[in-house]
Amino acid sequence: MRVKFKGKEKIIGALGLAGALGLLAFRNPADGNPVQVLAEKLSAYYITLRPEKAYLHLDRPAYGTGETIWFSAYVVDALRHQPDTLSKVLHVDLLSPQRLVVARRTLRLAGGRGYGDIELGDTLAAGTYLLRAYTDWMRNAGNGEYFFERQLQVWPAAPNQPDAPDAGPALAISRTAPKTPVGKPDVQFFAEGGNLVAGLPATVGFKAQAASGRSIAVSGQLFDEQNKSVGAAFSSQHGGMGRLSFTPAAGHHYHARVKLPDGSSTDFPLPAAQPTGYGLRVLDAGDSYTVEARYQGTPGAPVPGPVMLLTEVRGYIVGLVPRPITDDGAPVTWKLVKSRYPNGILHITLFDAQSTAQAQRLAFVLNGLPALRVTLTPDKAAYAPHDPVHVKVQVTDATGQPAAAHLSVTVAEAGAAALDPNGGNVATSLLLTSDLAGYVENPGYYFQTPTPEITLALDNLLLTQGWRRYVWKEVLSPTPPPLVYGAEQGITLAGQVTGAGHQGLANAQLTFIQSKPNRSVLTASTETNGRFRFTGFPGRDTAVITLQARRASGASNVVIRPDLGPPTFGAPLPPLPPLSAAPAGVADYLRRSRQQQVQERQNRPEGDIARNIKLGNVAVTGKKEVIPANDTRRLYPGVVANTLVDFTDIPAAQSGMSALQILQGRVAGLTISGSPPNMSIQIRNSGTPLFILDGQRTDAEFINTLQANQVEAVEVFKGPEAAIFGAGSSGGVIAIYTKRGNKNYKGDDSKTPTPGLITIRVPAYYRAQEFYQPRYGAPVMNAPTMDARRLTLFWDPQVSTGPNGQTEFLFYTADGSGNFQISTEGITLEGTPSRGSSTIYVAPKGR
Repeated sequence: MRVKFKGKEKIIGALGLAGALGLLAFRNPADGNPVQVLAEKLSAYYITLRPEKAYLHLDRPAYGTGETIWFSAYVVDALRHQPDTLSKVLHVDLLSPQRLVVARRTLRLAGGRGYGDIELGDTLAAGTYLLRAYTDWMRNAGNGEYFFERQLQVWPAAPNQPDAPDAGPALAISRTAPKTPVGKPDVQFFAEGGNLVAGLPATVGFKAQAASGRSIAVSGQLFDEQNKSVGAAFSSQHGGMGRLSFTPAAGHHYHARVKLPDGSSTDFPLPAAQPTGYGLRVLDAGDSYTVEARYQGTPGAPVPGPVMLLTEVRGYIVGLVPRPITDDGAPVTWKLVKSRYPNGILHITLFDAQSTAQAQRLAFVLNGLPALRVTLTPDKAAYAPHDPVHVKVQVTDATGQPAAAHLSVTVAEAGAAALDPNGGNVATSLLLTSDLAGYVENPGYYFQTPTPEITLALDNLLLTQGWRRYVWKEVLSPTPPPLVYGAEQGITLAGQVTGAGHQGLANAQLTFIQSKPNRSVLTASTETNGRFRFTGFPGRDTAVITLQARRASGASNVVIRPDLGPPTFGAPLPPLPPLSAAPAGVADYLRRSRQQQVQERQNRPEGDIARNIKLGNVAVTGKKEVIPANDTRRLYPGVVANTLVDFTDIPAAQSGMSALQILQGRVAGLTISGSPPNMSIQIRNSGTPLFILDGQRTDAEFINTLQANQVEAVEVFKGPEAAIFGAGSSGGVIAIYTKRGNKNYKGDDSKTPTPGLITIRVPAYYRAQEFYQPRYGAPVMNAPTMDARRLTLFWDPQVSTGPNGQTEFLFYTADGSGNFQISTEGITLEGTPSRGSSTIYVAPKGR
């Protein structure tokens, strides 16, 4: 660390990336330098919060129904990006287009690494899904704000789905446009630095989005309140974003008249200009940034004291000395040399003489390539079907020296691998999107070979996308940020005990009774906020826990609220475009996917019998005997639906929610809207279905009153399979089987759940499937005669290089021919993103 107190560019301090987070140069409290104090407070904030980042490397960027998502997880500390050792558990959720959790994986982390898979059932509806990954520790900074998130397009590919692209007459259905979300396009304007100030030159970024959330191209002109044009016309450059420049005048209000893609025009207001305040401008000078600060004061008022500048990239803090400022709008400047910072988002904050943040701006520092190069060298350029492919791996740093790294490797059909070329990677995630609030569309675009257009687009993004790491009010607060969630070292059962409302009850007495897989009894008391945590689960099997709670006084009128994961919220995800407007290659990809799934079914011993497909805590099954075919609760014994939801396997279904709430988003084609007790339900938009409760016909009004903890399972009969139920079944049939109706059930859930008592199923660690990797040639005798792999040939979620930066791997080609892309992503032991790719060709059979 260097400290200089003399010279034109006085560096007040820097927080290095190595070692502890202390500002060792500033241990003398008598110094009292205000920038030093700010830097130390930020350092202390980071020490307390210890932020983490997660990243998921996927085998492909897009998927079809009936396929499997294979992922490799990386968890690192947010500052140095080195493999994190704080959390040992990672949660991975797949959210439906309506942002409901349809799959959840709980992974054990070792050295910040883990891996898993998610099957996309052939009954799953096509659409845009959201994949997110997080540790419980990340939730301390806000539920969802620090999570890894990636939108995935899941196309209709399952052979049994009527809208598959080559399913004959249904083709016309798949090519019709999806319903457009209700709402108008929105254009938002963001003043550089935070505020428009009358009399100070301003740069204003803007971002235009359709109601679906996707970006749109716009153009426009700025006007004042008298509709007089101001400045030059403007237009978006990339992703619906752009900028305009002007100097606002005192007493005036401004709006932009924006031309939308459909040719119409709409007016959008700009932020109101403040009569006094600070302005901040950041100018890119190539190898450095020039920062300009200005102040506009009230005539006759005293000129404020000097202003200070604090800059930071991932915990590397550089403070620049205070500079006097005038109230006539004349700028004071600083020069920020990019080579002094690590790669990542540069957070620039202007402080006044009272150490109050007055303006902020984000910029980007990239010294060299965003990721280290991983060289992949196949032993040949072309192969025949069922050939072995030997690939050598070499990781080198920026100077060409070998680097040890943790990697994951995928080999995918070139067309499938290119479906979302700008969807993001390990470098865009760690260096860019993980430090920005909100969703970033096509992040890979910003890390292509730099051009003036891409550099401007990245700066427009940073003008319009919010900073997520901290706000200065929290950093400067005399009290540390609350840490509600612990760093999980193993599977944890946590929650809160409250009164009738949501107020936590301190010192409530808890009795913990585990019935499966082993019997045990514990007692504990809640913390001051009513929260509790039980740890030490081995994670090998699902645990069944009964919790009983009482107030400190002994009263049982309490509510136990188990933590069932972070909430989901926000507008529905953008719909898929119609196939006629889909990205190039989607139609061919869907054809190959369907062919592969048909062949896989033919190769299975049971033929095309429906599979039991588990989505986390949800089981959508074809032939699972949750409710036997001869169960006395069936209206027609032997008539079994292809879709069943097992409520006993869903933790949320044990908490007293409505049965219809539990069904929301869990069954393809089933639409449930509204809120209890006035929820409506339809199957494939075919009207209200017929309801059957334990073999007796009932109505939707009664089903709206049914609590989920009274239900054992629900069957959904769709389309032709509902015809046996006769009149009234044209909208499908929903058959509900209650626990009380089961002749073997010994409890009585028809009453209100006992206060202060709840039974919870705590899932074990997810056991990842093994990716199918056949071996051909002698002496192997069990190689298949047919190999259906077409889209992903090979997947290895955990590959590591030694100090020499080298390793190798082997896989076999399948029956399919064409070009295949070998790709690898990962992180070096020093925390540097690493990427590489190569291509091989597989000749058709018989050549």
